[in-house]
Formats: sequence, structure tokens, C-alpha cells
Amino acid sequence: MLARKKDSKSGKPIPQDWSEGLARLLNDSYKSEAKLQGRYFDVYGQIYSGELLVIASWLSEKDEYSSPVTLFLSCEKEQMDTETKVKDTQQNFIDLIGLFFDEIFANTEWDNFEPAWQEVSHKNQNYWYKITRENINASLEANKLLGEDFDVEEEVEDGDDIDQ
Repeated sequence: MLARKKDSKSGKPIPQDWSEGLARLLNDSYKSEAKLQGRYFDVYGQIYSGELLVIASWLSEKDEYSSPVTLFLSCEKEQMDTETKVKDTQQNFIDLIGLFFDEIFANTEWDNFEPAWQEVSHKNQNYWYKITRENINASLEANKLLGEDFDVEEEVEDGDDIDQ
């Protein structure tokens, strides 16, 4: 499950022109880092009934098994219920992706992965993010094989369900 909310199922992809445009923008903006590291950005997004999810993944050009850096961003459906809010949220997501990756590229020793969803405020709006080593393309392929009803994440609260 890629979404932040457990009840987010059977979403539809964000418009391809927007995801491809964002990927082009990121690849152009970080061209020197991409050339130096042999990497590129891929962008994926899903619109669910209760949230919008955008994923920007920094992937290796040569080795699909090389660990990526993947940023997940999510917002509530209310942040997308008017045309103005959609445009504001899209711009804020672009800003946040840039801020996160600027920080990552500024420090060659960066390893502040945050695999649990965290809240972040930007321009008086609250969003959620997580940063992982997940290969989003591999996850999407696995989800296709397993089917949309397969729930790959089970939440464990306070270790109650962990065998010791």
C-alpha cells in the first residue's frame, strides 16, 4: 500500500502530463547531480477518494537495484476540492520536493530516512511525507502482480503484534 490512509484504495493515477512535467522539471533542476550520480527522477501519483499522493523517486540509470531515495507526499481531499486549491497544492508539492531534495543534495552524508508518515507545514498548509529507500517502480509492478486487494502494509501499534 502506497497511500498514507489505510482506507485509500482503488485510486486513479494523476494526469500523466503533470507527473511527466514534474519529472522533467526535477531532472532539469538537478541536472548536475543527476549527471554526477548517474541518476534521474521518476514521478508517480495517485488520487484517492480521501487523499492525493505524489511520489518522487531518485533512481539509478544503470542499476535498477541500486537503492533509490523516494519521497512520498500526501494531502487531504479538502486541499484539492477547488481549482485554486488544486493549483496551490500542486505548487506546494513542487516546492516541498525541491526543499527536501535540496537538503539531501547539500549533504553527501545525508541519511535521514523517515519511513513513517510525518506532518510538515508549508505556506500555512499541512501535508504529510515520508522518505524511504523504496523502489517505487518495483512496488508498482508487485502491486500489479498481487492485485489491488493485497494489503502490503499492516500497522503495528506499540509493538502489540510483534512476537518476542
